[in-house]
Amino acid sequence: MFDWTYSTYYEGTLFGYSVAEATEERINMEKLKVQEEILFYSDLTLFEDELHDNGVAVCSVKIRCMPSGFFALLRYFLRVDGVMMRIHDTRLYKEAEWDYALREVCRRELYTTEIPVGKSGSLTDPGSFANTLPIVYERFEKIKFDKNV
Repeated sequence: MFDWTYSTYYEGTLFGYSVAEATEERINMEKLKVQEEILFYSDLTLFEDELHDNGVAVCSVKIRCMPSGFFALLRYFLRVDGVMMRIHDTRLYKEAEWDYALREVCRRELYTTEIPVGKSGSLTDPGSFANTLPIVYERFEKIKFDKNV
């Protein structure tokens, strides 16, 4: 099937001695809400396009490093006015004492005709409604760092 939106499905690249395997373990989002010292933070837009005033496509990465570990979010957000919305999130989390990291991939999609009236004002900020879009794909992985692989 041809993707006429040219959406990116990039989830990051494993390198060196990294191996990904399926897991039931999840990123503890409540732990990430605990306030602690931020050693490094960056929010970088990789690309953005207004689709000739017919919507928006944005790919960005945010990373936050704390004494307890790090968290990164790679997000692709697409809104085609009057047609659809799509969010592809890849989250990467590692606690300092772990010898592995967790990667969660989640793709959400919704046609805009299904969005309730009154929601349209928040359609420019994917963070405000990302969890309300239906999940069309998700995967949970443990990335092991093993020099014996």
